[in-house]
This record gives sequence, structure tokens and C-alpha cells, in this order.
Amino acid sequence: MSTSKSRRGGAYIMVLTITMLIFMLVAIVLSVTTVSRRLTARYSYYIGLYDLAVSGNEQALFLLLQSLEAQKDAIIYRSWEQVIEEELVGFVYYEGGLRLDSDASGYFRQFFIAEAMNELNAAWDGMFPHVRLKHRQIRGFVWNLNASIGTDVLTTEDSYRAITALTPAAANFTVRTRIYRYTGGYPGIPATVRASIIWSDSGYSVIVLDAYTIDALESDGVVFPVAPILGENLILFLDEFTLSMVESLRIVCVWRDHRCIC
Repeated sequence: MSTSKSRRGGAYIMVLTITMLIFMLVAIVLSVTTVSRRLTARYSYYIGLYDLAVSGNEQALFLLLQSLEAQKDAIIYRSWEQVIEEELVGFVYYEGGLRLDSDASGYFRQFFIAEAMNELNAAWDGMFPHVRLKHRQIRGFVWNLNASIGTDVLTTEDSYRAITALTPAAANFTVRTRIYRYTGGYPGIPATVRASIIWSDSGYSVIVLDAYTIDALESDGVVFPVAPILGENLILFLDEFTLSMVESLRIVCVWRDHRCIC
């Protein structure tokens, strides 16, 4: 039994169509796989660099906190003394003791931050010396990291170089770390992370108002929410503040004149 030419032609077209669809599906799969692999490789490359850049920023924060810790008590007392000298004292009752009211607390915060920034500026040169880059000088530090991971078959070695820069403002800091991964002695595309270092509440410190201080405050017209007992001390809870890092931002570098601008 013979098959008509029209049927043979229809079968041929159907086979051709199915074959083309298969080729198209294969091409799509290969394309998606290629893009996915590129994205995965790019993510794997940058995620480690970004983590290292964040660690550089955290190192700068650690140095600031370490310098501040030794002077914290002195800063608190000097700030409290300024509140007294400016006659800005106001109290509210708090858990068996006293706290500054909202106005006095705001002034105390201003004095504390100003005193703390003065202390940090005094230690500035020791913590963050001038670092000379190609086109400018920064305050910060340059650090390097060499990593070697070995197995029975292969040993992988990575080399990194990072620059952490710190810029002070009136009451906060901006910190930025740019890190390069070196391959064959040549730097790759860097990753940059910038963050803000600000003052935030961290708890309370306790000081004792002796009878002499209480008498002096009452003479200045300060009204206590609880009547002081003659000859007894009062506990004052003062706000404490510390530096904390916020607003971490990954900065995308732009290539311009064969240089990476971040």
C-alpha cells in the first residue's frame, strides 16, 4: 500500500517542526544555564569581597570604640558638669532614683558627643594616619590578606589588598573600604562598601549626688521630684551613648579612563 505524496509531505513538515522546537528549547536551556552560571560566578566573586569590605569598616569602628572606652567615665562627668554650669538641670523620678528630664537630657547628649569627638580627634593621628594613594591622601589604613586553601589534589591561593578610609564630621563619621582581589599579580574589579558611624543610645551610667551637690543644686533653684532627705545621697541615672555602624551601602564602581571610580 503506497502513501500519498501529500501525507508524506505533511509528516515531513511535522517532523521538521518538532525538530526545530527541540532545537529552540535546547538553545533556551543553554542560554539560561550560561547566564545562571555567569551570575553565580559573579555573585561568588563579589560576596566574599563585600564581606571583607564590611570587616574593614568594622575594624575602623572597633578602633574608635577602643579609644573611647578608656575615656568614657571622664567624658560622662565632664558632660554632667557642663549641664550644671549652664544651669540646665531638670529631673524626673526614675526607679528609685533620678533621670534628667527631656530638655536636660538633650543638652547632656550634645555635651557628651562634643566631648567624645574631642577625645577621638586627639587620638586621631595614632588611630588613622595619613595614607598616600595615587591621586590623594586619606585618613585610614591599608591592609592585606593572603589565603591558602589546600586539598590532596589542589591548592588555591588568594591575595587581597584593601584600603579603609575614615572621614569625620561634626558628630559622626563616614567609613569606606575598597578591596581588590589579585590574580596573577594583577588586581581585579574592586568591591566598595560605605557606611555611617553614628551615636546611639547604649544604656545608663550611675553617679551619686552627694549632700553637697544636692544643696548646691537646690540653691540654684533646681526642683527635685522627690524631696531629698537631709544628709542622704541620691542616685542619678545618666544616658550613655556609643558609636554604631549603620547604612552600609555597596557602591558599584564605574570604569572611566581605564580606571575604576567608586
